[in-house]
Amino acid sequence: MNKDVNWQNLRNQFPTLDKINYLNTCSLGLLSNQSKDALLSYIDTWTTQGSTAWYSEWIEKTNSLKSEFAKLINASPDEIAIMPSVSQAIAVISSCIDLSADDEVVTSELDFPTIAHNFKARELKGQGKVRIVKSESMRYVDTDKFISNISEKTKLVATSRVYFLSGYINDYEKILKVTRKNKALFFLDDYQATGQLPINVKNKDIDIMVSGGLKWLLGGSGIVYMYVKKELINQLEPSVTGWFSHKRQFEFDPHTIEFSDTAARFETGTPSISAVYPAEQGLKFVNDTGVENIRNRTLHLTSLLVNSLIELGFSLKVPEDLNNHASITMIECSNPPLVVGELKKAGIIVDNRPGCVRISPFFYNNESEIDHCVNVLSNLKNSDSSLF
Repeated sequence: MNKDVNWQNLRNQFPTLDKINYLNTCSLGLLSNQSKDALLSYIDTWTTQGSTAWYSEWIEKTNSLKSEFAKLINASPDEIAIMPSVSQAIAVISSCIDLSADDEVVTSELDFPTIAHNFKARELKGQGKVRIVKSESMRYVDTDKFISNISEKTKLVATSRVYFLSGYINDYEKILKVTRKNKALFFLDDYQATGQLPINVKNKDIDIMVSGGLKWLLGGSGIVYMYVKKELINQLEPSVTGWFSHKRQFEFDPHTIEFSDTAARFETGTPSISAVYPAEQGLKFVNDTGVENIRNRTLHLTSLLVNSLIELGFSLKVPEDLNNHASITMIECSNPPLVVGELKKAGIIVDNRPGCVRISPFFYNNESEIDHCVNVLSNLKNSDSSLF
């Protein structure tokens, strides 16, 4: 753990923690004082400047947001598009790909379903087929099994770096190599990972990657970041598009479509400026803290949580080596909503997914909060062993 980071000082920037034990960053990252101030600053510019704020503040603020995200993943700002959701991002990328009836898209049942949904809708229209690789354990997808589904028919491979249903870290690099050999596009859903696990898109030679501010990037809802490798940008022409994709958007020319030479060509309409302000501060917080430092801190807290629960006899969906695990811990449970409700009564906020209670600490949490959660869970288990 990096001793130069004062975790208590960082924790003090999140006033929610003064009132509750918040262990649910995988559902929503907490609002920092800096992001709150930024949101109030947006309201102030709207109040004092009205529409002129677009030109004096808001366009530049959006560009600054792209620069912060680019810094985080080692990309260029021109390779970043701002989107409203991952669903919109995948729809735009999908529209760049011509699919014949026999062409295929490969994903898995542990990847967030919005990916499969988009291409299943196209499949209904005779536009390609979706291969959804099954998981026997519902903890991870066997990498070799995934790879065996990639062939010369494959046009796009879409998978996650961290599985949202288990917190397992996917061996996506091995999948990427086979995708390359088959000359298909590689789409990485990094929403569950960016901000808690380091990534360098250039070193990994990733084609397309999406993430968002909702969770580990501490920016709230409404902002998704899409990275598209520079060499690919001008090769992809979307049919799901809008005026923000136009190279000369402020000429307001309805007669031609001339796409931007940057990743802006994948943007559609006006971004939510109210979301841009806190999102930028969230990224700055993560960049200033350092994702390597954050990973060390969250691994420490997660190890404490996992080891304590295993010692008490809980069944967890975790790998033997916690270096292959993100800060998302799933506890097998017969009645997850009930347990989540009981934890809330004790001042602890977590979440549930089918058959599991999900706990997701972040760097702003501390050891006493982990101990508190473990103790309450232990008491619940002792009072009703059928729950766990």
